[in-house]
Amino acid sequence: MSHDAQEFFDFDEQEPPQRSRAGGWRIVLVVLVGVVVSLIFAVASLLAFDKAGRLADWAGNSMVVSGSYQTMTHDLVTKDFNGIYAGIMPDNELLKDHPFDNGLNDPVKAAAGDQITFRGSETGQQDSDFPEAVDALLAVEDGRLRVMETGEPGSYGEGITESTVTGQRVKAIGLAGLTLLSLAGTVWGVRAVNRHAH
Repeated sequence: MSHDAQEFFDFDEQEPPQRSRAGGWRIVLVVLVGVVVSLIFAVASLLAFDKAGRLADWAGNSMVVSGSYQTMTHDLVTKDFNGIYAGIMPDNELLKDHPFDNGLNDPVKAAAGDQITFRGSETGQQDSDFPEAVDALLAVEDGRLRVMETGEPGSYGEGITESTVTGQRVKAIGLAGLTLLSLAGTVWGVRAVNRHAH
């Protein structure tokens, strides 16, 4: 066998491993992307289920107060700050039997139309870290009407209802479904790359 012929066969024998290595990198890339996307959906689903559980405790036993940013105060847990918001207490049956705990002072009896302040749940280090307007979700806990959390205006409607909880659960289930689809897509992608490599 001539030297040129020997080089041809040697080159031909080396090519399949090169294709295999390229396919291997593609498989690793598909798996990494699939795992990251699936993990994002899975975490979002778990958080949505957790929120649905919290909302269920407040369904039919909550109200909403809109507030505008005033200043900030030290957070009760971390070294950050919470925003302090001012608003007008709306008319609600919960005010009759429960003192209002704003997270800043001792609980007081509040009436519809009273000017109130309350601690927001957002944290930050400076005024610009806090939204100018929030809605506060108030619910009864330990006999007091407390600010459970604050969010963007309109986040809680006029309060938490059973339909709010159902909507949150549907969202969580949808995210769980996307997690499964992402995992299935990852498996399909690995098989497709593997077939192409061979």
